[in-house]
Amino acid sequence: MTVRGLLGRFGAAYLLLLLILGLALNMFGVKANAGVNTAALLGAVMWVCLAFGKKNGRYLARDEKTRAVLGMIAIDLAIQAAVSVAAALAAGASVLQLGPMLLVLLFVGALHAAVIYFFVGMAGRQFAAAEAKRSSNSRR
Repeated sequence: MTVRGLLGRFGAAYLLLLLILGLALNMFGVKANAGVNTAALLGAVMWVCLAFGKKNGRYLARDEKTRAVLGMIAIDLAIQAAVSVAAALAAGASVLQLGPMLLVLLFVGALHAAVIYFFVGMAGRQFAAAEAKRSSNSRR
């Protein structure tokens, strides 16, 4: 799998998780919130990073990790912007207030960037631990 493939899977997984979690919570009368959004984000990050390691038999190299993190942040910001515009239009806004929207996107983007960076690293540690366990079991 390439980094481009990882990013494609990330975008699809993140959108799918947001949709599934939003619909599931709506069925129970619970409004989606930032926690749901963050849970979908970290689930998508962990899944695609571990899938990359499993498919390639190795984890992301340093340059691949940098490209993956920056790509995930860009995809996340695009999704957040699209959701923000859709929510504003659904609420009946005739004119988008770009200043406040950009400030919110900047704040959410900074928080999500930290989550992405942390969980890409955590997935790497989990992959390394699983590989070490697998290699020690195969030597027995």
